[in-house]
Amino acid sequence: MKISTSGETSERSPAETAWFALLGIAFVLAGLGLFYGLAVDSMQMISVALITIFVLFAVSMGILIRSEPIRSRENAVIAICVFVAMALYLGLSVFTALPFAVLVGVLFVVGVIVPGLVLQYGVTNAE
Repeated sequence: MKISTSGETSERSPAETAWFALLGIAFVLAGLGLFYGLAVDSMQMISVALITIFVLFAVSMGILIRSEPIRSRENAVIAICVFVAMALYLGLSVFTALPFAVLVGVLFVVGVIVPGLVLQYGVTNAE
């Protein structure tokens, strides 16, 4: 069955579309859990929400790599850096007693700054 949105067609079945919708809802619920954890200052709730987001991100990347033609250097660098940043954050928060600000700093540097620097100053295929 072809699904049409804004002039584009998709070969996804209604079941696949439903799974993608459930994945989106799971991301929203994980985000709400993260917001709630921050609002009540519960590190346990924040950790659970981040682990959930980490797992959902891994599932999403698996789906994208398998089904979408988006394999580019930029997408790979960003995906790897975000995945490593989340893993570092979760590992450091569980196995060390670092302050929250340091953990968020590591998350930001590895997940945002490093991919930007690699994409801006890294070796490209054109060089």
